[in-house]
Amino acid sequence: MAGERTRSRARPWGWGLVILLSSATATTRVELGGAGDFVILSKTAITAAASCDITGDVGLSPKTAAAITGFALSADGSNQFSTSVKVSGRVYAANYAVPTPAKLTTAVSAMEAAYTDAAGRPLSDPANVDIYGGILGGKTITAGGYQWGTD
Repeated sequence: MAGERTRSRARPWGWGLVILLSSATATTRVELGGAGDFVILSKTAITAAASCDITGDVGLSPKTAAAITGFALSADGSNQFSTSVKVSGRVYAANYAVPTPAKLTTAVSAMEAAYTDAAGRPLSDPANVDIYGGILGGKTITAGGYQWGTD
């Protein structure tokens, strides 16, 4: 859909609700704050599949870069981020140089607040529960609220 913005988000919990909204539905928008700077943001671990192509920044906190696996990370000279051939963006971890730890702490707090907000909202359509069995690769879904009961 033209003008629609979607982002994938890592879920640090075993179940969750994902809200994907177009800019036309700003009154129901979940504010992401600093979490919106990342396409993947996790508190525990991030593992790359054998073949993956991630567009955007990746972040992990409070765990260290040791919990980011399968990426073959290459540290930047500033040690504020790493790069990977699997990521068109930067990879950040809590043990990287200042200002990275503070940026990640803010982003994780924003992620938790956004999750709490989204999880407390009613579904826009009851048919949006467990769509595609949670396998969303290659799928296009419309704006609205979606819920999955398992990973």
